[in-house]
Amino acid sequence: SPRGTTNMISRSLVALGRRGGFRHGARAMATASALTYEKRGSPITLNVTSAPVPSPAAAQVQLKFLASSVSYSDFSPIAASHDGATSLPVKDTAVRFAKAKAVGPIDPIAGPLGKLPKTPAVGGLEGVAVVEAVGSSVKGLSVGDWVLPSADVGSWQTHAVVDEAKVVKVRNDIPAEYAACLSISASAALRLLEDFESLSAGDVIVHNCANGMVGQVLVQLAAARGVRVVSVLRAKPSLEDVSDHLKALGSTAVVPEAQLRSHYMQEVFADLPAPKIAFDGVGGASGSLLARAMPKGGRMVSFGGASGEPLLLPAEKGTKVEAFYLSEWLSKNGNAARQQMINTLADHVAEGKIKLLLERGHFSKHRVGLNKAYEAMRDRRLVMMF
Repeated sequence: SPRGTTNMISRSLVALGRRGGFRHGARAMATASALTYEKRGSPITLNVTSAPVPSPAAAQVQLKFLASSVSYSDFSPIAASHDGATSLPVKDTAVRFAKAKAVGPIDPIAGPLGKLPKTPAVGGLEGVAVVEAVGSSVKGLSVGDWVLPSADVGSWQTHAVVDEAKVVKVRNDIPAEYAACLSISASAALRLLEDFESLSAGDVIVHNCANGMVGQVLVQLAAARGVRVVSVLRAKPSLEDVSDHLKALGSTAVVPEAQLRSHYMQEVFADLPAPKIAFDGVGGASGSLLARAMPKGGRMVSFGGASGEPLLLPAEKGTKVEAFYLSEWLSKNGNAARQQMINTLADHVAEGKIKLLLERGHFSKHRVGLNKAYEAMRDRRLVMMF
């Protein structure tokens, strides 16, 4: 169970002194500490490792991490038993004797990673680091630059030496804790908004998982373009506060998930055009309810599967469902497109157009941070500072 796994995380994070996982090279200038895992599966077991930091090779850069994001999705590759699959399974089924389609669920590994890193590996999928040294053939980076490493580098570590191609620059005049959250969740939100439907001011989109990082950034990016957003929230004690927060960010309406079945939804859409697209980050019953808000033949993009269950769609409604995997987008478009995307997001942060609900902790207190971050559908993203 999640509770048992969380307890195992707490118990298993023990300091083990010097341990493998880092490449040795020239005389060490510093000692790196990292949260690593040697095997996958449940229960999750992490170790604290330390090793000298080697000098970078010709095409490498030496990094010192400034901040690392921690969320529920960071634990998926640690608990996984297989590489991610970027297909979206669709099966014919029946619900109460009516024909239906069972779609998904989205593979949680394929979203940020695609392929699992070899073990032993460093945990964490996104963070920001400063360049401390560069190899002799590195041309695009200088000491002092801030960079965002790719997800397979691992961000739960104080230092790393990686190939130049594994990082993109990010402006260093924004808060480090914000920069640490741009590589995956914020990037996914931008891609959802730009890559699936041509949206103009006045158009309507609807999405669930609205309190997550993707949802919050999606609301702000859409509102800045005049796109109206109907945000769907699961019932929770903080629902009223989160609802007020989402409206302050730009949501046109915030709807409790249970009310998707009620006449309240008709009232919400009475003065709005039909939604042009829906974004589903949950799947299962939540995704199925979200599809009910769409017109016949509507379009829906599945970008996450927090429930772990397929969503059921009545065949007669003809809803078109597509999958979005950030790892697939990155593989197809390369570092130049990723750099442009990060520039766009960082500029929005600098201009005050993206505000994030964050909780700051320190890497030295990682036990507390990891247990907090293991809570699925958390409103505040935890960021470990170094």
